[in-house]
Amino acid sequence: MSDLEDTPEGLSDNGPSTPKKTRQIRNELYKHEKQKHRKQKYRKEWENKIEFKGWLKEEKSDCFRARCSKCQVSFLSELTSIKNHCKSIGHKNAVKSTPIGSQSFLTTFTSNKISSIDQQVQKAEIKLSGFLAEHNISFLSIDHLEPLLKDIFPDSKICQKIKLKRTKATNIIKNVFAPIAKDILTKKLNNTKFSVMIDESTDIACTSTMCIVVRFFDTDIGKISTQFWDLLPVYNCEDFDQVNAGATAENIFLNVINSFQKNYVNIKNIIGFGSDGCSTMMGKSNSVSSRMKEMFPGSLLCVAFAILCICVVVSKRQSQLIEFQQFLNIDVHKILHPSQTRWLSLAGVVDRLLEQWDALKLFFTNKWLSDKLLSTESIYNQLTDPFTRGYFYFLQWILPKFSTLNQYFQTENVVLNTLHSKMEITYKDILLTYMHRDYVLKTPLADLDPMCKSQIKNQSEIYFGVKIMSYITMDCIKIRPDLLKDFYSKCVDFLQVSCVQIKKRYNFSDSILPLLNILTPSVALSVEKRSEYNANESITCLTLKLPRIVNDSSLQTIDDQWRLLSLVALSDNIINEKETDKFWVLLKNLESGQFYELAMFALSVMSLPHSNASCERIFSKINRVKTKSRNKLITNTVSSTIMASECIKKNENCCYNFQPWKEMFDSMTSSNLYPKKTEAVDEIDDFDLDLEN
Repeated sequence: MSDLEDTPEGLSDNGPSTPKKTRQIRNELYKHEKQKHRKQKYRKEWENKIEFKGWLKEEKSDCFRARCSKCQVSFLSELTSIKNHCKSIGHKNAVKSTPIGSQSFLTTFTSNKISSIDQQVQKAEIKLSGFLAEHNISFLSIDHLEPLLKDIFPDSKICQKIKLKRTKATNIIKNVFAPIAKDILTKKLNNTKFSVMIDESTDIACTSTMCIVVRFFDTDIGKISTQFWDLLPVYNCEDFDQVNAGATAENIFLNVINSFQKNYVNIKNIIGFGSDGCSTMMGKSNSVSSRMKEMFPGSLLCVAFAILCICVVVSKRQSQLIEFQQFLNIDVHKILHPSQTRWLSLAGVVDRLLEQWDALKLFFTNKWLSDKLLSTESIYNQLTDPFTRGYFYFLQWILPKFSTLNQYFQTENVVLNTLHSKMEITYKDILLTYMHRDYVLKTPLADLDPMCKSQIKNQSEIYFGVKIMSYITMDCIKIRPDLLKDFYSKCVDFLQVSCVQIKKRYNFSDSILPLLNILTPSVALSVEKRSEYNANESITCLTLKLPRIVNDSSLQTIDDQWRLLSLVALSDNIINEKETDKFWVLLKNLESGQFYELAMFALSVMSLPHSNASCERIFSKINRVKTKSRNKLITNTVSSTIMASECIKKNENCCYNFQPWKEMFDSMTSSNLYPKKTEAVDEIDDFDLDLEN
């Protein structure tokens, strides 16, 4: 490109020979260009400044913007904007709410550059141990991995100095990862309200264990967080009286309380409890929940929601079925097998059977004629019976209603504020299919009897879905009115039992759950919708029912901020926010801080549990850690492995980009890794050592 092309069109930069008028135009253009604001890219070194350390991060999607990890807001990556945010009241409150010493997982990384070879070796050993925990790899494998790496990288001083076998790797997980992660979580729980969820199960080694999960508002990440706390044996195997008594409510309750107290967690911060619906956990008397109510008056209880549906047995001769699928020009899909524990799969099983119905009927016709087996004949008779197909059409219509409801309870998102309305709508929707409308809509749901025979509709008025309505008009159905009557009776029985189970698991007379909808953004910002809950625009209708969350001294402050909320002009990003927890986080982080106490109250309420699905997910992880070939892992090691795995995965990290924290390097000492040098290794993570060879 020539010099002329660098100047405005028609202008040249030839010094004194340039005409005066031309030079004036050129100077004006250059002056205008100079006045334009140049965007500043984010600079990594800003994070090391004392006033920005621990919260300033780069916005991943835009290199010209910075982000505050405390307030979860972004702004221009300019020192003026950053300093203005640092001085805002909202930011100061967010920093103040984070306890001293309780840094986030991102800010606890060691900021000093690891220079010495010994520290680099320690880092390698920590990350290799974390790799084993994250991917559920046998600790015995490190016995071969370490010499393998030394052979592959003979020129690496770090690799050659690594000394890591299964005992040390296990101890790094148990004595470095787990204690530090739990210490950070402990400090968070001591400075916020939290809920406890528990569940028990028996693993592959027939060891009864109890999983404890906590749910709270995490100020470090700016959202409601559900985290693994502990995994404990239900009873001490050395205590024969305890073993004979079994998993009693008293044992479980004491184990839960002791788990928090031995880690110096303030149990007064417990505001909710969640579990499954068994009598040991949720019985009216002499249960874990009754003891929770007694020790923590005013705490809310949540029963895990689940509906059991019927299972269908199908043939496993998948390969032979393909020829009949191809003959009928049907998609070649496998017949799904219903899981006894994963009841959400039942809807997919029914859909697949109906899709492959004609191919299955042709397949079993051929089998019956060729093999003459009684089992084959029984299946053939079922497939050729038109009413059997009718039952599957009924299941295809009703099962998605239960699946949708169950998925709603399984989510990790905040749904507590809309929980009651969701349950109410689903319950009424099912009742109205077979019961009279006036009875369902005019009777309080808590008093309504799903089994009331006098309120069941006539057969012609009952609704079982569009496919059933069309299917019962076929001649093969019409000619058997007796069987059609029996078909309707069995389907109504199914719906009645389902509604009884819903009513058993959900308390429609609860006075608090309906009020939680007042915290929904659209309701909180609307004067008209507020009036449905309290005529004088006060939030005391809810705060007075939650004494474990609200202190008497803060009642008036919260109520004043609630009344002010509908009067203040808020930014569009707050008004348009639909997710409840994000809405209250934005209000909490306002620079003025005028809704801070109200927002913290709402976020504490959102920390209450709506199911114990999180515990079930932890047990799924346990089953992946403690397998048939690793059945001798003791409970403490399994618990530490899960804690280490979640620690590494925090903030979307993984084994290769996780950076060990300073506390981890400080813990890499012989006295900490091997607290009892005379103690022999008391476990092997494989059933047979030969399995590894």
